[in-house]
Amino acid sequence: LIAGGVAGMVARTCVAPIERVKILYQIQSTNTSGNVSYFGMAPKLVREEGVLSLWKGNTAAVIRVIPYTSIQFASYEIYKDNLSFVSSNAISSVIAGSMAGVTGVVSTYPLDTVRARMALQIERGASGTAYSGVLDALFTIGKEEGVAALYRGLVPTMMGVAPYAGLKFGTYEIMKQAMRDVLGVEEKDLPAYLRVAAGSSAGLFALTFIYPFDVIRRRFQTHKGGAKYPSVWAAFSTIIKEEGITTGLYRGLSLNYIKTLPNVAIYMSLYDLIKLHLFS
Repeated sequence: LIAGGVAGMVARTCVAPIERVKILYQIQSTNTSGNVSYFGMAPKLVREEGVLSLWKGNTAAVIRVIPYTSIQFASYEIYKDNLSFVSSNAISSVIAGSMAGVTGVVSTYPLDTVRARMALQIERGASGTAYSGVLDALFTIGKEEGVAALYRGLVPTMMGVAPYAGLKFGTYEIMKQAMRDVLGVEEKDLPAYLRVAAGSSAGLFALTFIYPFDVIRRRFQTHKGGAKYPSVWAAFSTIIKEEGITTGLYRGLSLNYIKTLPNVAIYMSLYDLIKLHLFS
């Protein structure tokens, strides 16, 4: 729990500016006039709101990330231990990772919705409401839109996070094992820079497959009022029809690559190092 929480907090704070720009870019529709490219969003935010605006919503993100990564990594270890009967380490890592990802998401999803809403606020709130803080956002959304609004987009999120977490953990373990075999060293002796390389590669590989679910999740979360789309599949078909695949479902993917590379590299490798230190 401690190792996961610290690793998630450090990684999320480091990539907060990229994450905020990514969210603002994702929720833009390609057929809306006045759109700003994601390379132009950061300068626009700094010019209009100041440098610290790039970290707007990071408090909510960190408040969510600490329990999320703690629960995800702790449950991963528990699930992995209970899957000891699976002969393949890669397969057990994928299964345990998928289950851990869903466990973490379900446990902390309202905070993720709040984080997306707060990151969206520009000039008193692009979503129509300016929230003064995490608790204010939780109570305001619950009061004005209903508690269900805090869980809007949960289904596409789980559909995306299960394969993402599974592929991420599975690929990370496979790459570490390959590196250990090549170097002829034990887990505890694997250099930190190789853990970083394994973590970033695993994150990028997994992200490529599940990114459309992330785009749809943000559309559900940041839309105020009734559901933006009647279902997940309706969201897929509508976005493809109106905006296309590369410019709609994969909107902002290159920016997310830039964010994921350091984010996953930091928290996966840092978790390993802290865990090894705590249990040494």
